[in-house]
Amino acid sequence: MLIDILNKVFIFLLILSSLNVIRHGFFLIKKYKEDERFVLNNGELFILGISISYILLAIITGIKI
Repeated sequence: MLIDILNKVFIFLLILSSLNVIRHGFFLIKKYKEDERFVLNNGELFILGISISYILLAIITGIKI
């Protein structure tokens, strides 16, 4: 029971991380086409880094308990 709940939480975090990376990628492409600079503050950069590392970790090891 507890393992099922944890697996669902990890899947939910993976989906949120993927959406965060897609969102920032979209804004990066949009700013590149407008010839403007894409600027992230420290908080956004930290969350983006955590999201990318979680996605890579999930790809390499999988989501298992």
